Amino acid sequence: MNKIDNPLNLPLSTRLKKSENVPWRIIEGEAILVDVDKNKVIHLNQTGAEIWNYLDNKNAILDIITHIQEKFEIDEDIAKKDILEFISQLVEKGLVTE
Repeated sequence: MNKIDNPLNLPLSTRLKKSENVPWRIIEGEAILVDVDKNKVIHLNQTGAEIWNYLDNKNAILDIITHIQEKFEIDEDIAKKDILEFISQLVEKGLVTE
């Protein structure tokens, strides 16, 4: 695997979990999150919903990358880059924690 930017410099062995302050539901393949602190509703597409489901403090970031790569049949480097960017946005918004 080539060197890929890791915006938060999180080790791929890091396990993240959803914030307990963010209620959510899966509706028609989309994840609907409610950021109660900011009074915002966030919609995640099918891929985002799949990643969201894996953020359970049991799966390492590398496990999530492998799962998404295999499920959606995408290139490993593309999966890694996109997932790291997505997860970094979730962390920055306080939607997930270590």
